[in-house]
Amino acid sequence: MEKRDLAKELGELYSPPKDRFVLVDVPELSFLMVDGTGSPETSPAFQEAIGALYSVAYTLKFTFKKEHELDWKVMPLEGLFSTDESGRLDLDGKGEWRWTLMLLQPDSVTKEDVARAAETAGRKKPLPGLKGLRFARFREGLSVQTLHVGPYAGERPTIEGLHAFIAEEGYQAAGRHHEIYQSDPTRTKPERLRTLIRQPVKKA
Repeated sequence: MEKRDLAKELGELYSPPKDRFVLVDVPELSFLMVDGTGSPETSPAFQEAIGALYSVAYTLKFTFKKEHELDWKVMPLEGLFSTDESGRLDLDGKGEWRWTLMLLQPDSVTKEDVARAAETAGRKKPLPGLKGLRFARFREGLSVQTLHVGPYAGERPTIEGLHAFIAEEGYQAAGRHHEIYQSDPTRTKPERLRTLIRQPVKKA
């Protein structure tokens, strides 16, 4: 049976250095996605989206393992965040945030596979987030990223430092704020949480 570790295959894209900002070029990749609005801390839709994404992701994993002898590690949760259509993010206005939660999938997964997995997952238990789940290709392109270690509430200095670096290097933000949650918050102490923070950029 073929076993894949997508994070390892993508190398530095999912293994950023701590306390250092690096420029990367993110290729087009396949994702399960759910869109929503409101604070990640208080929005029921945010938790419903997470439940739907993981239910479908694990259904896909087990189906491919059984039917195609292909297995892979389910990837960490990712989120794109903005306050408005321009991509701007107001860190003090979480209630107004627009978000897209995502889970990376192998290129061998198709829309038909996702539709079948969603139907199977929905039969097993109620999943309100399924109604907004979609499968799409997404290319982020040129981006700056770093690793934040610590509680989510303490990200501001890291984010501000990342944007200062972007300006110093002659770039400007060109997309939505992106976070990849590499730790399970239910099993990890807040001071040890690892969050990849990424910002798409273009030449200023």
